[in-house]
Amino acid sequence: MSRWIPFWVFPVLAFFAVGTVWLRLNTVRCTYEAQVVQNEIRNAQRELETAKLQAARLRSPQRMELLARSRLKLSPPRPDQRVDMRTDFRTAAK
Repeated sequence: MSRWIPFWVFPVLAFFAVGTVWLRLNTVRCTYEAQVVQNEIRNAQRELETAKLQAARLRSPQRMELLARSRLKLSPPRPDQRVDMRTDFRTAAK
């Protein structure tokens, strides 16, 4: 006795097969996009660290002193140009 398979079974099986393949391809595409974004984040973090290091180097006291002496032609203050901020101004004014 042969079994009879209803006609609607084949389209349903084909639908599920196509759906399964589509889901798998979609998963692969999303995984690839996530990896691309993670790489971009890593690159941006590296650039940020490089920029922070460069900013710290440009703000260093040694560099500021070198710029003050070479470009601005400044020199250390003479003793009469200094003001001691720890002095009590009430006694200094009298």
